[in-house]
Amino acid sequence: MKKLLFLCAVLPVWIAGGAFAASAETREVDVVWSTSDGSRTEIFYTNQLDGKWSEPTQITDDYYDNMYPVVDRDQSGSPWVFWTAYSGGSMELRYAIAENGAWQDSETLASELKTNVAPSVIIDDEDVVWVVWSANNGGLDDIYFASSKNDTWTEPARVHPENTVADMLPEIGKDGTGSLAVSWQRLQDGEPVMLMSTFNDGEWSDAAVPEVEETESAEEIVELPDFIKNTSMVFVRIY
Repeated sequence: MKKLLFLCAVLPVWIAGGAFAASAETREVDVVWSTSDGSRTEIFYTNQLDGKWSEPTQITDDYYDNMYPVVDRDQSGSPWVFWTAYSGGSMELRYAIAENGAWQDSETLASELKTNVAPSVIIDDEDVVWVVWSANNGGLDDIYFASSKNDTWTEPARVHPENTVADMLPEIGKDGTGSLAVSWQRLQDGEPVMLMSTFNDGEWSDAAVPEVEETESAEEIVELPDFIKNTSMVFVRIY
């Protein structure tokens, strides 16, 4: 399955407005977003195929505030949605899968960390699910990852060595060589610095400032559907 993603490192895109630029080769689009149902914040999903949006589906319906959703598809075409669920100081990573068009009950990605926020996900060609997020045990945030094959998750582990600065806002995708890559922001001397690490031979490389390459492509504007009223927390994945 060809996945068309954006940013120079081929990473997913958060959308803060009502439209985004997409390649003319776009086949299909998944959109997930977080918005209030009147009492709590819930996660919704829609899909665009042949220029038509599906009716929005509410994925969550619980006593949590569900925020920061992201989505990717496995090789069977089933979408996986990940998000952070807040309740009473608890910050858990949750996910749900649509199998044969029906959303299954959400599950929790086990973590002993106190905070687990802002996940990013990619599912590789071997159907391994890779998730990265910001987390801490009461101190500064670090970047953690976990992966799953056949419903078995690895223990959460840091992408980078332990340090005394804040690491946040990770995005996972692939670099120009096809290797898994995570980019994130690190606060150094009070200023955000963009870093990247790649996964090869079972290990993450040392964090380094990524090289930015200019790319050219034909673009068209794809507007988000009118039923998405709150565009402050929307995630778009293009295939």
